[in-house]
Amino acid sequence: MSYDIELTNLAAKQLKKMDGSVKQMLLKGIKRLAERGDTIGKPLGGELAGCRELKFRADGLRLIYTIDNGKIVITILTMAKREDDVVFQMALNELKKEIAAAWSSSR
Repeated sequence: MSYDIELTNLAAKQLKKMDGSVKQMLLKGIKRLAERGDTIGKPLGGELAGCRELKFRADGLRLIYTIDNGKIVITILTMAKREDDVVFQMALNELKKEIAAAWSSSR
């Protein structure tokens, strides 16, 4: 199954700021997500249950995303180094924004 990829505003800004080699690595990871996002990465728990994490071990980066199989879309919430779990807090903030936007558009 092939997925469409969407980036939150935060994830798009983060990708734009990455240097060349890191950006290329992330773009390859995003391509892998588009091709088989439901079989790679690891499910997250706690407040980020329903999200998944793709690790880039060489650089300590994490890409946090959600999968909507109904729409065949992967939404990348954030991408950053794991430093002190900040990447997970950023992902939670983005997830809350996505939920609020979906809720307000359904009214």
